[in-house]
Amino acid sequence: MKEIHLICNAHIDPIWQWEWEEGAAAAVSTFRSAADLADEFDYIFCHNEVTLYKYINEFAPTLFERIKELVRRGKWHIMGGWYLQPDCNMPCGESLVRQILAGQKYFYENFGVKPTTAVNFDSFGHSRGLVQIMKKCGQDSYIFCRSGNDPLPAKQFIWKGFDGSTIKAQHAQTYYSSPLGEAAKAIRDKANAQQEDTVCVLWGVGNHGGGPSRKDLADIKKLIAESEDRIIHSTPEAFFAKIEPTAVHEKSLRTVMPGCYTSSSRIKRRHAELENTLWMTEKMCASAAMRGVAEYPEKEINEAVEDLLNSEFHDVICGCTIRAGEENGLRILDHGLQNLNKIRAKAFFALSSAEPSAREGEFPILVFNPHPYELETEVSCEFMLADQNRKEDVRSSVRVTDSEEKEIPVQLIKEESNLNLDWRKRVVFNAKLKPLGITRFSVWIDYISQNNTNGFVAKAEPASEDIVFDCNGKHVEIDAKSGLMKSFRLNDREYIKGEAFRPILCRDNEDPWAMGEAQLEKIGTHPISFKLMKNPDGPFEGLAPIRIIEDGSVYLGVECFMKCRNTRLRLEYDIYKNSPYIDVKIDVFPGDINRILKLEIPCADSGKFIGQTAYGAEELYSDGRECVAQRYIALKNGEGECVALFNCGVYGSSFSGGVMRQSLLRTASYCAHPIDDRTLVPTDRYVKKIDLCEQNFEFRFAVCREEMLEKAAAEFNQPAYALNVFPVPCGKAVPEVPIGISDPSVILSTAKKEDGGERFIFRLFNGTGSQRSCDFSVSVKNLKLNFSAYEMKTVSFDGKNLVEENTAII
Repeated sequence: MKEIHLICNAHIDPIWQWEWEEGAAAAVSTFRSAADLADEFDYIFCHNEVTLYKYINEFAPTLFERIKELVRRGKWHIMGGWYLQPDCNMPCGESLVRQILAGQKYFYENFGVKPTTAVNFDSFGHSRGLVQIMKKCGQDSYIFCRSGNDPLPAKQFIWKGFDGSTIKAQHAQTYYSSPLGEAAKAIRDKANAQQEDTVCVLWGVGNHGGGPSRKDLADIKKLIAESEDRIIHSTPEAFFAKIEPTAVHEKSLRTVMPGCYTSSSRIKRRHAELENTLWMTEKMCASAAMRGVAEYPEKEINEAVEDLLNSEFHDVICGCTIRAGEENGLRILDHGLQNLNKIRAKAFFALSSAEPSAREGEFPILVFNPHPYELETEVSCEFMLADQNRKEDVRSSVRVTDSEEKEIPVQLIKEESNLNLDWRKRVVFNAKLKPLGITRFSVWIDYISQNNTNGFVAKAEPASEDIVFDCNGKHVEIDAKSGLMKSFRLNDREYIKGEAFRPILCRDNEDPWAMGEAQLEKIGTHPISFKLMKNPDGPFEGLAPIRIIEDGSVYLGVECFMKCRNTRLRLEYDIYKNSPYIDVKIDVFPGDINRILKLEIPCADSGKFIGQTAYGAEELYSDGRECVAQRYIALKNGEGECVALFNCGVYGSSFSGGVMRQSLLRTASYCAHPIDDRTLVPTDRYVKKIDLCEQNFEFRFAVCREEMLEKAAAEFNQPAYALNVFPVPCGKAVPEVPIGISDPSVILSTAKKEDGGERFIFRLFNGTGSQRSCDFSVSVKNLKLNFSAYEMKTVSFDGKNLVEENTAII
C-alpha cells in the first residue's frame, strides 16, 4: 500500500504565449475558482510566486483577503516561497538568494508563513549551486520536474551542493499538471509510475492556470474512498516529512532544452548588465551610508531588485516567449537600469563631496572601485574641454596624474560622439585604485602646435602585413588575411593552436528551446566560417578590411570586418600593454534565419572544460554537447592553469577536439514550440524571428590560475566606474570606512544595508574548490572566516560588531 500525497496546483506562466495582463487575468480567475472550491471540498490548494499574489492584491483585493483566511484555516498552502519560478542556470548566486529572501519576506509579511520546501516545476535545468543557497535561506527540500538527460540515482534523493550542504529532492517526472476532468486517472497513472512507498503527485490544470475543477475534486473524493492506497490532500512540506532518501546526487540537473542558453541574447546581456549594476550600486550606496554622506536608498534599490527578479522568469530570460514577452522583459530591465543610474549618481556625488575642489586647470576624474582590494586596471572616461578649440594650428593633448602628482600612462582614444572638432575627449589610462572607494586622478590639458583642420582620418589604410604585438612578455599576432588571432603567447608559452576567435555560422532550426533529440547532442550543423571582407559592404561600406584603430601607451586596437552568407560582423581586439589579457568586442548584423553563431578558440593544451555557475564552478561536457555557464568558460590543464574566456551575459557553449566554442546568438522563431512531429512554424506567411538586429558582445581572453577565475570574472563584469566631476566639498570631515578581504580568491558579492534594519550586510564567496581562510575587516573590526569549497557566507555589521550569520539575510 502506497501513501500518495496529492499536491494540487495550477501552474501559471505570468507571461509566455500571452502578455502579462492576460497572465494576471489567469491568476485572478484561477485563484477565485480555487477559493470557491475550497468552501465546497476538503482539499488543499498549493501555490507559489509573489508576482501572482501581487496581481491578486492589486486587481482583486477582496479575494486576497479571502486567501489569507484560507491560509489561516489550512485550506490554502503558500508553496515554494520564492518571488517566482526563475531560470535556475543563468541568474548568479546572489540573484537566486534574492529570489528566495524577497519571496520569504513577502509571504511572511502578508501570510505569516515561510515555506521550507522550494519548488521550480517548469525551470529548464537546475544548478548545483542552488543547494547551498536554499539551505542557507532556511529551505531543506526541493521539487522539480525538468532534470535533463544526465542520470539521477533515484527519483527521491539527497542533493549535495558544492560546499557539502544537502537537501532532500524529489524529481516529479510525471510533471506538474493533469488534463481537465481527468485528474483521478492522472493521479493513478502518476502514482503507479513511481516505485517508492511514499510518493507525491502534482495535479491540476496548468500553464495558463486552471487548477482543480469541480468534476476533478468529486472524482478524487471517490478515488480516495475506493483505493487500497492511502491518498491524502497534502503539501510539499508534509510529503518531505515522510521520506528519508539515501541516494546522493552531487551534480547539477542538466541538460534541459539547451537552446534556452542562447536564444534572445539581448535579454540575457541586459539581465547581466542589471545584475552587475545592482551589485555595484549597492556597494556604492553602502559605502556612502557608512561614511555618513548619504542615506541608504532602501526603497529605490528594492524597486530595482524587483525588476531583476521579474526579468528572471524562466520563459523570459530563456527567450521562449512571444515577441511581446521579450519586449516586456527588456522594458523591465531598462526600468531597473534607469533607476539604478539615478541611485548610483546620487551616491557617487555624495562620495565626491569628501574630495577637495578642483585646482586651476584640473579636470578631476573620480574612480570608484567596487572591489575590496587594491585594483590595477585600465580606466576609461570622457570629458569636455573648457571650450571648443577651433584654431587651425593648435591641438590639445592630455596628461594624467595620480593623487601623488605622478604622471601615469594615458592614451587619447576616439570618443563616442562624432563631431570633427577638438572639444570632446576620451582618455584611457592605467590606474591603481584603493579598495571599495573613490580614487582621484587629474587630467591636465596642454596645447601643442599641430594641424587641427581635420581630426578624422580621411582614408582608412588596410593592414598589409600581419599585426604583431610584443610587449611585457605578451606576444599576439593577428593574421592580415583572415583577421583572426594566430598566436597568443605569455612568457614564450603558446596558448592557442591555429586561429582563434573564428566566427562560424551553423545550421539550426526555428525552435528557441532546442527540444529535439539531436539538439541535446549538438546544436548547429554544417558550420561555415566567416571570411575577411575584401571590400566591406553593408554597415561597413567604405572601410578597410583590417587595420589598427588605436595605438598608444595603454593598448593597441585592431578592427576587422567579416561576412558569412547574409550576416556581417565586426571584430575588435584591444591588446593591453600593461595587462596580460586582451579584450575582444564583436558587433553582429545577423541576416540569416534559423542559424546559430558561435566563436571558436582552439587551445594548445588539453584539459578539463569548466564553467562558472551560481556560487560554484563545475566541469562541463567535452563531447560537443551544448553547455550552460555564467561569466566564464575555461580549459584547465593538469597544473590548474586556465585558458579562459570571460563574458558579460553569454551562457551557451560547447567543447570538442580541443576547441572552445562560445554560442553568441540563435535566429530562431518566437515561441516555436515543437508539437509531436508537426511543422514547427507556418510556411504561408512571415513569422517573427529572434535577434535579427544589431548585437554587441564583449569578451576578455586571459590565462590565469583556477583559483583566480572568480576574481577575474568579477573585475571584468564590475569594472571601475569613472566620471569627470568637479567636487563640491561638504564642509566637514568625512571618515574613511575601509573594507578589506585578505584572500583575493574570496569575493565580496554583496554589500548592502539590511532591509528594514540598521545593520550592513556582506555576502562573501570562496571562489575555489578548496577550503580557505581569510580575514574580513570593516572599519577597525576584523573577523576570521573559514570557508569550505565554494562556500557563501553572510556577515553583518552594526557599527560596533562584525558577526558571521548562520543564515542569509536580505
